[in-house]
Amino acid sequence: MKDLSIIIVNYRCWDKLAKCLASLVLIPETAFSFEVIIVDNASKDGRLFNFKQLYKQFRFISSPGNWGFANGNNIGSANACGKYLLFLNPDTIVGENALTQMIQVVKISPANSIISCRQIRENGREDKPYGTFPSPTTLCGWTRAVVKLLHLDISPVQNENFIFPDWVSGSVVLMSKSSFISIGGWNEKFWMYYEDVDLCHRARVAGGDILMLKSVAVIHNHGGSSRSDARIAVLTKTEVNISQHEYISIHANGLKGILMHVFLIFNNVVLGLAPALTGLILYFNKSLSIEAKIYLKLLNYYFNALLRYTWISPRSVVHPDFYPYRYLTDKNLISLSDNSPERA
Repeated sequence: MKDLSIIIVNYRCWDKLAKCLASLVLIPETAFSFEVIIVDNASKDGRLFNFKQLYKQFRFISSPGNWGFANGNNIGSANACGKYLLFLNPDTIVGENALTQMIQVVKISPANSIISCRQIRENGREDKPYGTFPSPTTLCGWTRAVVKLLHLDISPVQNENFIFPDWVSGSVVLMSKSSFISIGGWNEKFWMYYEDVDLCHRARVAGGDILMLKSVAVIHNHGGSSRSDARIAVLTKTEVNISQHEYISIHANGLKGILMHVFLIFNNVVLGLAPALTGLILYFNKSLSIEAKIYLKLLNYYFNALLRYTWISPRSVVHPDFYPYRYLTDKNLISLSDNSPERA
């Protein structure tokens, strides 16, 4: 058994993945042993074979389809033999010191704890890869701006060594494999976004701590596979809203959940109408046309959510209309175990 399994989900992020893997090659297995598992979410661009030849010391798994970040991570974890699991984005660069300190912390943390660390960009800019659980005041960009303007934003507790947020970004997530299994792994109801918030929520409910180390950092150059063109921008920005609804349906019960759903729909459909119409009229403007396309996709989502009585993303492997789901039989390709979050 290895001490650590590093799991990276990739989708056409090859250039930045190369930098990530190059940084991992430089880490000696002195303080801890580790393996690296790269799950390629069906990039189908001909580059996977070359990477397999360049990094023969690492393990590559080809997923049958681009079925989401959570699904890819579950595939990787199902094939991992490490005592600890580090879920890492392909557009990160990691050093030995950061991994060593994170492992030291997870060893002494309560069961079900999640450990992360600071993230900076190559230009030295500090990111904020953490936050508070969603609430009515944090669902939309303009409500967050109002909260900040009124100085009502509640910062997480911190001390000299740690920040204690509600959630940390899925770009750097470390936890023991036993804890990962006990809380049910990544929830595949989320195709992209909010799966990290959901994971941290379940870890907290199970008695774990969410810790971010202040003493070490990884380099994170955002947008490797989600901001490359207008089509992907429309897709990912739409999925942010879809995942918000799914998170609310899981974690916000009763009247609070209903009000949050209604508010989000009002924001997207009513307040989003003006920029959408502007985008339709001025379709030659790229940014405005993106707003129009997002609006139309969300209208289609809401119609089908009402029809199917589910908030789950239609791209999720657990959506009722997900056609390939019935053909998934190889557990080495996709996690379909009883340990996974509920699938209906």
